[in-house]
Amino acid sequence: MKIQNSKFKIKKFLPTVILVFFFLSLAGQTFAICEGPIVPCGGEGNPCKFCHIFVLINKIISFILTCLAPIVAGLMLVIGGLYLLAAGPSPEKVSQAKSIITAAVIGIVIIFVAWVFLNTFLDAIGVAEWTGLKTWWEIKCP
Repeated sequence: MKIQNSKFKIKKFLPTVILVFFFLSLAGQTFAICEGPIVPCGGEGNPCKFCHIFVLINKIISFILTCLAPIVAGLMLVIGGLYLLAAGPSPEKVSQAKSIITAAVIGIVIIFVAWVFLNTFLDAIGVAEWTGLKTWWEIKCP
């Protein structure tokens, strides 16, 4: 009896596991745009200055926004969609799936709005410079 139950569980969750691994394999393409050192100074001939703190913060935020946030949000959308497909007629499971999808969308919106506010603040205090829509803000350290 236990062997039969374990086979049913494997058949039930195998497509989910395959889909998650497939989605995570695509994450390598997202990490491909994340290049260069996060720490902007140090080493021989490049001493750290106070303004490098803001460059470091900007690089960390850019790493989170371009590398981690899309992967996590996409994974949560996939999980919410799988829950929605597996919910069937159960209204509790449908509401749980909708809440996962809603939380993923709201989370990504909050992250990007916070990024805009932070860069606007850095621009207001004179640390960052608006460079247009291609690169948004750029922090230059003399």
